[in-house]
Amino acid sequence: MTTAAETTRWPDRSASEMWLYSEAGDFWLVCAGGGVLIVALALLLYWCGDRELSTADILLAELHLGATYDAVARGQLWRRMPLEIVVVPLVILAITYALTYGGYAIVVTTAVVYLAAWHRGRQNLGIARYYQFRMGGALSSWHGRLFHGAVYLPMVAGVAFFTSTSPLHEDEEYIGLCLDTGVLWVLGVLAVASVVAYLAFTVRCRGGVHPGERWVVVANVLAFGSAYVLGAWSVSFILVLALHHEVQYLCFTYAMVRRSAGARTADCGAGLRLLASFTVWPVIGLATWAACKFSELPWLAPFLVGGLLCHYWLDSRIWTARARRLASP
Repeated sequence: MTTAAETTRWPDRSASEMWLYSEAGDFWLVCAGGGVLIVALALLLYWCGDRELSTADILLAELHLGATYDAVARGQLWRRMPLEIVVVPLVILAITYALTYGGYAIVVTTAVVYLAAWHRGRQNLGIARYYQFRMGGALSSWHGRLFHGAVYLPMVAGVAFFTSTSPLHEDEEYIGLCLDTGVLWVLGVLAVASVVAYLAFTVRCRGGVHPGERWVVVANVLAFGSAYVLGAWSVSFILVLALHHEVQYLCFTYAMVRRSAGARTADCGAGLRLLASFTVWPVIGLATWAACKFSELPWLAPFLVGGLLCHYWLDSRIWTARARRLASP
């Protein structure tokens, strides 16, 4: 039975402090309509194909990567975290080139497959935790365990299924897991059970759980299910996860910029100037990709893949509590 404390746990904050934009804005943009948009995209791909969405994925992916560099530049993190921001990415690029030209391109592709899934799952976890912190943190240790399980187990089960049943990822070979069908069933059952347990707990304690947290968890489940399970038969379904991930990231990073700049104001001119400054690095990222792609120089291909791997690394470092403290003026 829900306690009185749990039903009145909303912090004494304005609505603007409880959401990145607003309840409706967060629901559709950041939480993919609680998964509704993910289902809609999956149906659209089934009926219409993926040509247009593939183009959107390419454009959004490069804007998404540029948003990471915007966060690095605004916080001057290359000065405050030189090892993580400068040295490690250079090492990643060097290893990518060495593996590619050493005849081990399959290792690079394999790294992209698994790290992309981890990166996307971690992003959902991080944004859901943002909402959780708006409520003062997890209700209990059980809440924390159920929350992590409901995010990670569907990710693990979906990726295990995909890598055990699909020999190619975007028409490229990689090293799959090739798990037995029985193991995949067990992982699937555990994933479903973890989500059911989490939702049962949060419904019971709904007054103490931010709805944004629950929406992101559900969207995460539907994304990994549609992209990696259905994607095992139709690789285009991976676009469902990619598009949700990229739009979500762009919205989140811009919301963080607005908060740090104190831009929650009715001043339209200030808002437009902030948006213009935010677009600089995403546009540079897109222009860099276009220059590398259309130049058709073979030695630039590893640079693009290495840049993607660097993005995964940087994104795991720049949103930590330590990084945010260092980025504070």
